[in-house]
Amino acid sequence: MNNTIDEMEPQENTWWLWLDEEHDAAFNMAADQVLLNIAGSLTVPLLRIYKWNKKAVTFGRSQLFPDSISNKFTLVRRPTGGGIVWHGEDLTYSAILPAEHPIAQMEIHESYQLLHAKISEQLGMTFQLKEKKSTEKDLLRMKCFDSPTRHDILGSDGTKYAGAAQYRTKNGTLIQGSILLKAADGNWERLRDMTVNAFSAFVGSDPAFWSPPEHFKDSIKNLVDIQFGTENWNKHGQIDKAPEIASDWLRVRSSAADRKTVTDVLADLHLNTVCASAHCPNLGKCFSEGVATFLILGNTCTRNCRFCAIGGKGHPDELQPDEAERLAEAVSRLELSYVVITSVTRDDLPDGGAAAFRDAILTIRGRCPGTGVEVLTPDFAGCESSLKSVLDARPDVFNHNVETVSRLSTIIRSVATYKRSLGVLASAARIGDGIPVKSGLMLGLGETDEEVHETLLDLRQAGVSLLTLGQYLPPTKSHYPLERIVSPEEFDRWHKTALKYGFAGVMSGPLVRSSFQARELLRLYRKNCPVHTVH
Repeated sequence: MNNTIDEMEPQENTWWLWLDEEHDAAFNMAADQVLLNIAGSLTVPLLRIYKWNKKAVTFGRSQLFPDSISNKFTLVRRPTGGGIVWHGEDLTYSAILPAEHPIAQMEIHESYQLLHAKISEQLGMTFQLKEKKSTEKDLLRMKCFDSPTRHDILGSDGTKYAGAAQYRTKNGTLIQGSILLKAADGNWERLRDMTVNAFSAFVGSDPAFWSPPEHFKDSIKNLVDIQFGTENWNKHGQIDKAPEIASDWLRVRSSAADRKTVTDVLADLHLNTVCASAHCPNLGKCFSEGVATFLILGNTCTRNCRFCAIGGKGHPDELQPDEAERLAEAVSRLELSYVVITSVTRDDLPDGGAAAFRDAILTIRGRCPGTGVEVLTPDFAGCESSLKSVLDARPDVFNHNVETVSRLSTIIRSVATYKRSLGVLASAARIGDGIPVKSGLMLGLGETDEEVHETLLDLRQAGVSLLTLGQYLPPTKSHYPLERIVSPEEFDRWHKTALKYGFAGVMSGPLVRSSFQARELLRLYRKNCPVHTVH
C-alpha cells in the first residue's frame, strides 16, 4: 500500500498494522513521534512493530542522560517516559490510539493492565502481571527490566519480561512497549504473531496492513535531524534552539494609539482578533489602515498544531448567537473598509463552524455594505457542503492556508493534511463561481527550494490565484523550532517566481501573514483578472 493514513479508510472493525523494517534508534523514535503527531487523523488504532539495525539504548523523556554507558551504546531519548531499555534482544512495538478511542479515555494504568493482560494471555500461563505498586525509587535513573512496576509482565520467577510507557496529547495516545525475545524462546516471528493477536484482543477487532508513503518517511527523517538525532534532545530533552531573531526586517513599528482605539472597541463588544491571539507583528499597521481580522467561534481550538499560537487546551466555547451582530457593530464603529473573518478549528461542530462564517458575511454586508469581507477558514474536515454554505454567502475572497510543504505538513499540523487542504482549495475554485481563492505558507520550517516550487505549482493547479508567503516565527519555545531566517531578498525571488507561475497577486516578505495587505491583494486580483471579478 502506498497511501497515507488520511487517504485510506480502514474497513469496519479493523485497525492498522505496520510491520516496519530495521532502522536506527533515532529513526525509530522519530517515527513514533510522527505517528502521534497525526493521531488526530486516525479513525482506528495503529500498531507498529519494528526492529533495530544495531543494538541501542533508549531512555524515558524525563530521565537523566545515562553518561556511564554513553561510550558503549547509541543512546536516544524516547517520546514516552519510563526507564532505560537495551534493544537488540527484544521485540518493540508502538500503539497509536486516537484521542476519542475508548481505551485512550481510560485511566493510564487501567489501559496498561488491559494491554498487558492480553499479551500475557498470549505468552502463556507461566506469565503474570505485577499487581503491587513499586516502592519509591530514583526513577530518573531506573533500568526498565531491572525495575518491575505495576502491570508489567513477570515470569514465574518474578523476572520482568515486558513493559511499556505512554505519552498522551490532545491528538491521541502513544504506547511504546518492549517484550524480551526469551518470552517466546528467542523466536521473533512467533512473538510478533503473539503481539498482533494480543492487540486484536486489546482493541476488539482484526488488522488491516498499512505501510507509509515516501513523504511520510521524509517527515520522520526531518524529525531525526531536528530532534531525535541531536545532542540537545538526547542529553537535555530539548529541541535544538531556534536561530536568533535579531534582524531589522523582522521588527515593525506602529502606533500604540491606533491599537488602543481598536482594542477598546473589541473589549466592549467581547470580540477576539486573530491579530492579538496569534501574536501578529502587523497588528498596529493594519488597524491604522482600517483593516482587521476577527476571530470567531471562540478562542479555543479543537486541534493543536505545532506552529500556532492560538490555544488548543480546554473545552471549545459555546456558540454565541449574537456574535455576527457584534462583529457588524465593531466594523461600523471602527469604520473598517475591509475585514477578514477567521476562526479556530471546531471539529466538535457538525458543520465545522460554516454557519458562523456565513452569518458573519451576511450580517456585515447588511450593516456595512461598502466593507470588503474575506474569509480565512479551516478545512471543515473536507466537507464540501460546509464549504459551499460559506461560498454561497459570496465573500470577496476565500482563503484557506496550506501552511507548509507536503513533507512537513504531517509534522507541524494536527489532523489537517496537505492533500485535504489542496482539495478544499480546488473545491472552492470550482464551486465559488468567480470568488478569488487564496492560500499561504510559511518559510523557515526546513523546506527546500524544490519543495516550495512544487507547492506553488500544486496551488496553481488547485485554482489558487492569490498567495501569501511569510517568515515562520515560533510563538513560544515549546512550539515547532525555527529552522532558519529567510532574507528579504529570498522573499523577493519567491514573489517573482509566483507571479511567473500565474498568481494574480502575491504578498511575500518576512512580516507577511495570511491577512497582510488583504485589501491590496484583492485589488491586484481585480486588476489582473477583470473577467472573474466578483461584485
